[in-house]
This record gives sequence, C-alpha cells and structure tokens, in this order.
Amino acid sequence: MTDSASSPMPLTGMSREARVERRVLERRLALILQYSRRLPLNYLGYILVAVIVHRQGVQVWPWVWLVLTGAVMVYRWRLSLAVERIEPEMQLHYLPKLLRGFDFNGVSTAAIVPFVFHAPGNFAPLAVAAVLMAGCTIGAASVAGSQRAFVGFCTITFCFLAAGWAWRGGAVGYMFAAGIVLVYLMLLATVHDQGQMLHKLMSVVDDNAVLSEVVRQERDRATTASEAKTRFFAAASHDLRQPLHALSINATTLDILARRSHDPLLKEVSRGIGSALRQSSGLLDGLLDISRLDAHTIEARFAPHEIAAVLRASRDEYAALAAQQGLFLKVVAPDTPLWGLTDADQLIRIVGNLVNNAIKFTTRGGVTLWADEGMDGRVLVRVSDTGPGIPEQERERVFEEFYQIGNPSRDRSHGLGLGLAIVRRTAELLKIEIELESEPGRGTTFTLHIPAAVPLDERPPEDAHAPEHTADGRRISVLLVDDEAEVLSALSAYLQELGWSVRGVATGDQAELALAEGFVPDVMAVDYRLRDETGLQVIERIRRHRPALPSVIVTGETAPTRFREFSTVAARVLHKPLDGERLARTLQEVVPAVGPKDAQAVAPK
Repeated sequence: MTDSASSPMPLTGMSREARVERRVLERRLALILQYSRRLPLNYLGYILVAVIVHRQGVQVWPWVWLVLTGAVMVYRWRLSLAVERIEPEMQLHYLPKLLRGFDFNGVSTAAIVPFVFHAPGNFAPLAVAAVLMAGCTIGAASVAGSQRAFVGFCTITFCFLAAGWAWRGGAVGYMFAAGIVLVYLMLLATVHDQGQMLHKLMSVVDDNAVLSEVVRQERDRATTASEAKTRFFAAASHDLRQPLHALSINATTLDILARRSHDPLLKEVSRGIGSALRQSSGLLDGLLDISRLDAHTIEARFAPHEIAAVLRASRDEYAALAAQQGLFLKVVAPDTPLWGLTDADQLIRIVGNLVNNAIKFTTRGGVTLWADEGMDGRVLVRVSDTGPGIPEQERERVFEEFYQIGNPSRDRSHGLGLGLAIVRRTAELLKIEIELESEPGRGTTFTLHIPAAVPLDERPPEDAHAPEHTADGRRISVLLVDDEAEVLSALSAYLQELGWSVRGVATGDQAELALAEGFVPDVMAVDYRLRDETGLQVIERIRRHRPALPSVIVTGETAPTRFREFSTVAARVLHKPLDGERLARTLQEVVPAVGPKDAQAVAPK
C-alpha cells in the first residue's frame, strides 16, 4: 500500500464532500497498486488458457495472444512500480492511466475467447470460461469499487463467453450463457456495493481525521495554557519572594532581639510576624512544587525504605500542629518492617501533605497513619481522619489545583488548595496508586499502594535518611553577594549577631577585591539575579581564586529550567523568602567539618 493512502489530508480549504472523494480515490489507488504487484502470478492463468486452446488445434493464435496479454501485464506492472516511486502527492494524477490499464487488459484477454468455441466438445469452453471468470472475479476485488474499471476489464470477456455458449445452442449452451450473464451482473452489483462501502468508510475516516485535528488543536491549546501557567507561577513566585526575603531575614534578627528583651509586646509582634511569614512561605512553596512537578525536573531516587519510619517522621513533623488543634496524630504499623521501593523524601512530602490537609479540615478526633501489607504484595499506607468527609461528586475535583471544599472565604490559613494536586503529581512520579474513600460526616481515608522492595541492609531507616551534615554551631566566615542593599544589610546583621565573620558585597568585582584584601571565607552565599551578571558567573570568578570554596545560591527564580543548572554549580539552592536561621543552618551544613577544638558553640542569646 502506498503512503498516499494514509497520508494526512488537508483539513482546510476543502469541503467535506471533496475531502471524502479524494480519500476514496487515494484508497482506490492504493488497492490497485497493491493488486498490480501480483500481476506476474496472474499470468500463470493465461499460460494455462493458451495451452488449452493450443491442444484444441489452434496452432498460432494462442501464443500470439499470450505475448499480447503479457505485454499488457508488463505495461501495467511497470506503470504501477513507477507510480509507487514518485512523490505521494503526485501519485493520484496517474490513477486514470492505471484505470486504462484495465481496459487494455480486458480487450487483450477477450481476444482468445472466439477461438475456444470453434473446437469440438465442451471441455475447452468450460475450462477457459472457468479460468477467465475466476480472473475477472479476482479483478473485481482489485478495482476497489470502480465500476468503470470493472466494466473495462470484464465486460468484453463475459460478453464473448455468453455469446459463445449461446452460439453453440441447446439447453446446455443457453443455460451457460444465462449463468455467465448472471455472474457478470452479480459481480457488477458487488463492485457497486464496494464503492458505496468505500465511500462510507472514507467518510468515517474523514470524520475521525477532523476530530483528531480538533483534539490536537485543543491539546496544543491546553499545553500552551499549562506552559503559560507554569511561567506565571515562576514569575509571580519570584517577584513575591523578593520583598518577603528581606522581611524574613529581618524577622529572624528581630526574633533574636525579642528573646533577649523582656518586652512582652516585642515578643508578641515578633511571633506574629514570624507566623505570617511562615504562612506566606508555605503558599509560595506550593507554587514552586507545582511548577517543578509540571516541568518534570524532580527526579525520583528509588531505594528500599522502611515505610513505618517514614510515617513516624511525618507524625513527628506535624505532632505539634495536631496538638495545637486539639487532635490526636498516631501511627499504626505492624512490628515486622514493611519495605517499599520509593523515594523517601518525596513519600514524606506526599504523606505530609495528606496529614497537613487532614489537620486543617478536622475539628475533632484526629488523624491516623496506617501501614500494612496488601494482598497483592504491595505496601499499603492509609491516612485516615475524622473530619467532615468529601462528597462523592467532589472526590475527583479535590485533586485539582486551587480547589478547596468548605473554604468559600478563601481563608489563606487553609492554603491555596495545592496540597492534593501536589500529592497526585508526586504519586505519579513515584508510581504510587492513590485511592480515596470518604463518608460525609465520618471522615476520609487516602490509601497509597507502594511497590514492595527487598531491604538492602538492616540499617535503621532514620539513620539512612539523616542529613549528610548537621549544624554544629561553629562560627564560620561568610562571603555574601547580593545587589539588594536591604537584603545584604539584613543578612549581614543576622549572621554577625551569631558571632560570624561576614563580608557583604554587591558585585563580583567587589567579591574578588575582598579576597585580594585578605578576607578568607569558609563559604559563599550568592544571589542568582544580580544587576550586571548572574550568581553563577560570580561563583565561577571566585573559584578561580578558591577552587574548593563551597557555595550556596539564594534565588527567587522558580523557572524549572534553572533547577538543574543550579545543582551542577552550587552545593545547595535556597529559595526566597528565606529566614536567617535556615540560611545559617545551610551554610554550616555545606562547610567541610573542622576539628572539635576549632569549633565554637554559637546560639542566639
């Protein structure tokens, strides 16, 4: 079959009738070309006819006829090969020429029939009629519903056969003549039906093609909208993070001063600012998570993990929040360890989002984390609450972005409605199946089906997931690079309050000058978006002088394309807004450990 039969049709500039007709012609062309490849095999039937006629006493004409029909078949066969080699869009122009090949074949085939009936007896007429009618029947299937091609190919042969039997006369002759005419009419009707079926089939094909094009266009629109949404999340998150970053650093410094002061009002103001900033940071982190998951820049690191340990880590993280709401939060797991093949960090994010969501909407009772072995061998994790439940018609929508039940006032303390959207995307990343069961007024249960794993060793999972470094409280020297004067001042003030040695600069030139003047940093913290260069370029410049100096990038960028670029250069990437305590802890973690006698305990006083 040629490519033209399956090549996409243009969907603009043509009426539906014109498109369907063109598809019919293309399909007919493909079937005719397919049939033409078998013409050399059909020639064996013509050889048989020539032998039969020759044995009836006709000496010369059977061989002349055989050469004539052979020439016609060679012409048709070579024409079909030539058509297949040309460009698909040009092939349809040769369809009339291919159809005329049926006419030539019909005339040449019928030329042997009159000589058959001059021989005595009925064997030759019967044998030749059987062979030629079989050939015409096969030809009827090859014309792909073209009555014009069938008439040109078979009519003369059938007429000669019917006339020959009628000329012989008698009951047998007339009966065969009538039968041949009946077969011809039946074949003609069959070809007509084939044409109609082909037209209906191509109508369906055209409708499907139009539908596919519409679906493609809608898919492209949805993809474009999703990409625009991701870009918006990244841009909005970046712009919102910038002012919050400076405020977070100042708030951390204020918290240190409030703890040193005995003024209760100052402590209350500090607590309120910290709470509001944590809430704002949580909302922006949700946008960041959605952006990264949509961009597929988060890679799962699968390994065997003890699932109950993951649940206990989530319980410990949210125990204080549950207690503050007057709720219980407990873990129910068997004594035998349950090992799952997963990414522990991402699984903790899934369970944490489910627990956090349950605590927000549960007013009495509490949340239970269950771990058990499923009947199919997978590990089951259930997060059950005693909250208001989810109506059946809402159970699919709760996984949509920004959708929340029971929060018509858009209370931001309940988040943006991104928690379950993040859960679904992260579960897909980890190949975890999620089930949702809920009974209004009785609570909700999310069930995670986690692939089972064979443990690599028997180390306690908590140890396996412990961070590589811990904040050891020692004083270090820090090179800060940030062109925002307010941010640079706030960062420097906070770190100096810890007793650290800090040099704050705004450009790469100033950073190199600080090194030239003798400042020896243990780590550098660099803002990514500077006025005349990027933080990556600054890091490259500094490492010409201090190749082993660890670096931390501080950025409001959430564009997914940046994530991998950052990870190849910096030891850590911190996203704004960022409080001073988290920055200090991260800086300590990336600095190579020193001996105990070189470390000095540092704690806010």
